[in-house]
Amino acid sequence: MTVSGKNSSRRSGGRSARIAQRGALVDERTITRTRQTGCQYHALSEPDILRIHEGALKILETVGMGVIGDIPEGANTMLEQGARLSDAGRILIPRAMVEDVLASTRREWTLHALDGERNLDISPDHVHFGTAGGAVNIRDFHTKAYRDTTLLDLYDVVRLIDTLPHIHWCYRPLIARDMPTPMDLDINTAYALITGTSKPWGITLGSQESVEMVTTMFDMALGGSGRFRETPCCHSVQGDGVPPLRYAEERCKIKEASIRAGLPLMIASAPQAGATSPAALAGTLVQVIAEALAGLVYAHAVVPGHPVAFGPWPFVADLRTGAMSGGSPEQALLSGASAQMGKFYNLPTSVPAGMADSKVPDAQSGYEKAYTTALAGLAGASMVHESAGMHGSLMSCILESFVIDNDMLGSILRTVRGIEVSDETLSLDVIADVNVNGPGHYLGHDQTLSLMESEYRYPALSDRTSPAVWEEEGAHDMEARARNTVVETLSTHYPDHISAKLDVEYRDRFNILLPKNTMKPGNGRWPQAAST
Repeated sequence: MTVSGKNSSRRSGGRSARIAQRGALVDERTITRTRQTGCQYHALSEPDILRIHEGALKILETVGMGVIGDIPEGANTMLEQGARLSDAGRILIPRAMVEDVLASTRREWTLHALDGERNLDISPDHVHFGTAGGAVNIRDFHTKAYRDTTLLDLYDVVRLIDTLPHIHWCYRPLIARDMPTPMDLDINTAYALITGTSKPWGITLGSQESVEMVTTMFDMALGGSGRFRETPCCHSVQGDGVPPLRYAEERCKIKEASIRAGLPLMIASAPQAGATSPAALAGTLVQVIAEALAGLVYAHAVVPGHPVAFGPWPFVADLRTGAMSGGSPEQALLSGASAQMGKFYNLPTSVPAGMADSKVPDAQSGYEKAYTTALAGLAGASMVHESAGMHGSLMSCILESFVIDNDMLGSILRTVRGIEVSDETLSLDVIADVNVNGPGHYLGHDQTLSLMESEYRYPALSDRTSPAVWEEEGAHDMEARARNTVVETLSTHYPDHISAKLDVEYRDRFNILLPKNTMKPGNGRWPQAAST
């Protein structure tokens, strides 16, 4: 149910009109610019970082990586380059090998977009927030009951994200469970991303064959064969192992195919503290850093210098039940500490945050999302995945939450930007002028007027009116305002950056299962929601 009604227009123009007026005056990218390093928050001291680093190197040298299945090609290359096979069949990686890879790994690369203004510089000096995940349930917008996710849900989420400025890339947040085969899932996920947003994309692929098919689709979107390799506009969260400390043959093969196809990778390791990594948080950090380093060495053995993001993704298990807890304070600590380790290595680093345990966008959801994403950003993570829309510890997602979380992320980016201290911003002359010659306040001062749209952020969704005005305008809470935004966006915003000719080519060449009539205004789905 939306919040339109007679109360919402009692004040002249109303809240929406005031926001629209402001939007015409300021580009929020000047206030929440992403070229910020983070580092205001430290979960670990410098001695702690060194101990975890040394512990990870020792684990790789003495325990090494097991192998599920046969030894894959990249691991054989590692053995040729200095790793060795233990009597127990584990691949032991010497310190010198890890150090050589760390010294030669790329420190920065560009994640391109169909809209070049949305390109992202992935490096240790930038903090970005985006989606990821594999939700299998979505809260139905009409009934507010959870159900299985579908391809149409994915397309709706992608085009909603296309309009949200503080979600910098769209990694598929949910799995289209109505797809008949794994190949159909990969192809149609790629199609929903390509047609739904001109932001950078992200995808997880299920087979080597899917890698070839999907990168061909990306080539077509970019204008021809080989174009994706030149301007990669999609990345993949692609682990190569199964915690604790094991390479998995099939995953490694998919990763090798992705690397050879030019697909930038986020080399992920995702153990759960207390389940697939030690219950001691420091021990989990040692293991996850070792696993992420092992993944980095593996990628370097396949193609040296391939664009990758270091991806220690430690998760937390609620030890009372064994279930994952994405919104726990321990998750916030582990993600922040992992970002610090990436800073220590001077690598572009991804961590997970924003995965509320709450099942609805309530107070629990708000505080779980806020402290996990804020600490990750303030610790300096280059890419914070899972940062919007996710509930139920990644099992589910909610449309309204993407809108709410976008507003939250804009404010977090403002905190990451920090306070600029210079001779001008110290304002000594301004303070003297106002107090000696002026009216005793700063409201009309030239500095105030010049800085009000660059020093301060004004949230698009959060309400800062007085209680009286709030009640006069309908007394709508955050979720209700977000529902209005969802309806307004999804009833009108059908991206058309892909030509009709290219769409026909996709449908002729691939088994595209998203009905064409659902991809244009007037299909009845969202206007019907607006009238309920």
